[in-house]
Amino acid sequence: MKKKLILLLLAMVGGALLLQLMRSDSGYVLLSWGQVAIEMSIWTALALWLLGFVLFYWGWRLLSGSRRLGRMVFGNRNASVRAQQKTFSALVKYIEGSWPQARKQLVKSAAGSANPLVNYLAAARCAYEQGDFSAALDLLHKAEKSKPGNELAVALTQARMQLDSDRYEQCLATLNRIKRLAPEHPVVLDLLADVYWALDDIDALEELLPSLQSLSGRSTQARKQLELDIYLRQLANLQARRKKGATDQEQKQRLDAIWQRVPKKLQREPELMAAVAMALHGLGVDNEAEPLLQNALQSEWRPEWVELYGLIGADAEQQLKVATRWEKQHDADGAMMATLGRLCGRNELWGKARDYFAQAIEMKPDAQVYLDYAQLLDQLGEPEKSAQLCRQGLNCLAQKKVAAGSEC
Repeated sequence: MKKKLILLLLAMVGGALLLQLMRSDSGYVLLSWGQVAIEMSIWTALALWLLGFVLFYWGWRLLSGSRRLGRMVFGNRNASVRAQQKTFSALVKYIEGSWPQARKQLVKSAAGSANPLVNYLAAARCAYEQGDFSAALDLLHKAEKSKPGNELAVALTQARMQLDSDRYEQCLATLNRIKRLAPEHPVVLDLLADVYWALDDIDALEELLPSLQSLSGRSTQARKQLELDIYLRQLANLQARRKKGATDQEQKQRLDAIWQRVPKKLQREPELMAAVAMALHGLGVDNEAEPLLQNALQSEWRPEWVELYGLIGADAEQQLKVATRWEKQHDADGAMMATLGRLCGRNELWGKARDYFAQAIEMKPDAQVYLDYAQLLDQLGEPEKSAQLCRQGLNCLAQKKVAAGSEC
């Protein structure tokens, strides 16, 4: 406060002295240029000079600022263009699978990129492809920090990498976390379906089906196939439970429960009907298995189903009529001949059964057919021929085990 007061007093004294000086002697300045002469007081000239200096100074400042602003704007623009070009070049290498080069360039150009999230996500994938999981995770964290609000994109990238590397439990934890943020996101649902399938958590996958049917990005055919695969896997798991000691009654109850949950449109699928028929046959419920398998074969012809039809013990006479009709409709093969031989044997048509078994072995040697043929000949009183066929059947079975399922 005192300094301001002193400065004010000095300014007042200086002004008074200057005013006194201007009154005592104004002086003059003469400017001459050709025939033009300008005369003014020295104080006016001094004021004009000061005014000109101030105008020049501010004009120079304005010009310099404009130049700096131009360099800043165009320099930043050029830097941004260069960063985008580097990012584009790195993405090309990423597509080509040049993971080390792509990763290095993506990280280097991320700072100047208009969208560094893309750089870090792609770089994280490169690190993953190189087997550097810790670096991939670090780059995912950088991606999340680079642009708040993109947690979903980062988490989906992480989930895909975990799924591809068979880290199913970690992937499931990641997906459950982001499912709370986006419960109806189609990609999240599809990834969850893949994880449940890999973990063989078919019950959880079945619960997810309604959401997958309405929200998944999969095609109609893909969704239908997934639904079919779910019930086929449940039937396969049913067989596994039987091996663990479940009773036939418990198995039948589970089988009926599965079949009741199958939508009507899928109950007409041949593969599913055949799988249920096989499960029923395994439980000894052949009367229910036969019509399902017959319907499956009418829709789709498969040799393994034809062979199963001959093993089902329902109405032998009616089954033989059905199989004889099929013989006329389809090309004869080993499975068809074996089925006809078994059905003829159950109907006590011994001669026909013998001929069909002989044709079946000639077309496609099979251990079970050898043994069925041997049993028939033993009943017909030909023990030597029966024993020979038993040896051939056992030899065929041994060769199949050695060849891992190839024909004899």
